[in-house]
Amino acid sequence: MLFDGEADLRAALIQAVAATPEGLQPLEILRCAFRKVERILEDNRPFAEPRLQVIAATPAFRERDLAKAASLAEAVAGALRQRGVADRLAGLAARTGWAAFHHAAQAWIDDPSQSLDAHLLQAFDDLRALSVTALPAQARPES
Repeated sequence: MLFDGEADLRAALIQAVAATPEGLQPLEILRCAFRKVERILEDNRPFAEPRLQVIAATPAFRERDLAKAASLAEAVAGALRQRGVADRLAGLAARTGWAAFHHAAQAWIDDPSQSLDAHLLQAFDDLRALSVTALPAQARPES
């Protein structure tokens, strides 16, 4: 019952990735795709908050939630591969995009004064900011 709807979310994400316009980078594809499926979470908000609380309080449910998240991320990676994204980049983008989506959903539960879309856009903006923030040469760890 706690994990009902996963198949619908998976199908919607795969379809949304496929329908995203050509010429976008993988994280932009995912930002667009997650924005298309956020309605699924919005429609289930009354169920989402208590669901997250039950999962957080139950180790077995947390483990299952992590497994479901990994499965969804792999499905998204497969959809990216179908669009021609290189295998290693597809997996990394899917896991990173899923983390941003999950982060945005939790922020939305914690702060309902903003829409899920606003939290999602902020999460992807934060990802972009992280990727362009460079350490000064002297502060970079040696390989």
